[in-house]
Amino acid sequence: IYFHIFYIFVAKSRGWMKSHLLTLLAIVFTLPLFAQQGDVVLCEGFYNPWLEEGWEAKGDDWVVWYISNTTYAGCKPREMQMYPDVNFEGTTRLVTPIVELDKYEFINLQFNHSLEATEGELDARIGIGISPNGEDWESIWEDTLMGPITQSQYLLTFDMEEWTTKSPQFCLYFSGHGAYITSWYIDNVIIFAAKKNKYGGMDDTDEVMKIFFYLLL
Repeated sequence: IYFHIFYIFVAKSRGWMKSHLLTLLAIVFTLPLFAQQGDVVLCEGFYNPWLEEGWEAKGDDWVVWYISNTTYAGCKPREMQMYPDVNFEGTTRLVTPIVELDKYEFINLQFNHSLEATEGELDARIGIGISPNGEDWESIWEDTLMGPITQSQYLLTFDMEEWTTKSPQFCLYFSGHGAYITSWYIDNVIIFAAKKNKYGGMDDTDEVMKIFFYLLL
């Protein structure tokens, strides 16, 4: 992080436009470091043609989950693909193994994905859920689908303070109608866990971003 901040200060001394450009580049290269703060407690790239132990797909017979030899999520070949029948209506989940989080206070959950669908209102949602037993689920993040999603990487931070379990299972879920959805591709599901810093914050992101905004002014 300090290496990138050094370049920001060099850019500032050479003029506003160059400072602006290099600062943005520094942000781009520094943000992945934030995702990697903490311990890796779950990492799945679906490299094998079968689900690893502890992973499972839950739903009904109208949805097929399988590992395809494709790269639509933007990673290496083999990724999880969800293919819903046009008659599907409900919720289907890709469920992780139990994740032990006893010594942690927050997590960063990162995943790559893309969605093939028609344009417009799809009457469907994707999200992330948490469960103490693999059966009773609570949504901790949700996004309403408004059309196709190009290759994207999501990074979501969750404070565990109000969670009722420190040994949860997580899921990526699809909920709604399958009539306008062709496929949902998921890859590189990673969870980083850590304790809060001495200021009670999730990580140092806020302080670094303050420096970025100051240098852009």
